[in-house]
Amino acid sequence: MLGLAWAPPAHAGRRPFIWTFDTDIVPKGDVELEQWLWARSRSPDVPERPSVYWIWWGPVLGLSQHLELAIPFQVRSTRDGTQLESFEADFRYRLFPRGDDRAFQPLIRGVWHQAIDTGTASRVDVDLVGSYQWESGLRVALDLGTQVSIPGLRGSDAPVRILGTWSAGVSHSLVADELRLSLETFGEVGLKSAGREVHFFVGPSVAWTFGRVWVTAGTLVGVTAVAPETPRFMPRLIWAVAL
Repeated sequence: MLGLAWAPPAHAGRRPFIWTFDTDIVPKGDVELEQWLWARSRSPDVPERPSVYWIWWGPVLGLSQHLELAIPFQVRSTRDGTQLESFEADFRYRLFPRGDDRAFQPLIRGVWHQAIDTGTASRVDVDLVGSYQWESGLRVALDLGTQVSIPGLRGSDAPVRILGTWSAGVSHSLVADELRLSLETFGEVGLKSAGREVHFFVGPSVAWTFGRVWVTAGTLVGVTAVAPETPRFMPRLIWAVAL
């Protein structure tokens, strides 16, 4: 990534995927401002469920060559209104230090999601992420996660809710250090008190790095033939600027 007074070689989108977390992190002492704009459309099998839109915004801090911290807030909107949904502390720990150029890289992600909107519960997210990079420019990433919502933290007697998630992506460089095209898949399944509902998506994305800015955009398409309650579309735009 880019610093204030010098510019090491850029990477074509620090996050080449819109949903699958990757293993690159911000250098120690650097800061990025990152924003996500994304949505979930209606499900053809559940027409009464409205479309939902989110804004995720926050600084991403390089605490060491192994660890970065994002401190975002999220705003959620539906046809019925808009509210501040949550604040987060999102830690991403890379097992090998940034700058280590071995092909395989593992990362652990842990998140505290502090709910603000009374209709949601605070939760803990944990992800195990791995990536592999070939010299040809081909890159793959796998992200396995769990979300544990804890209503009792807000005095509710509702049961703990556990959601399992998985995502995987394959990406290839089209223009070295500038443009990258990707294809990924994402799924989630209720494991406890989540209705046993299953969602499954697949879709393309494109990542572009220019100057001190990187942008990744794309959309996932719901595979309703596999999971009828899956929303039709889930587009996301992610952009960041290095300070």
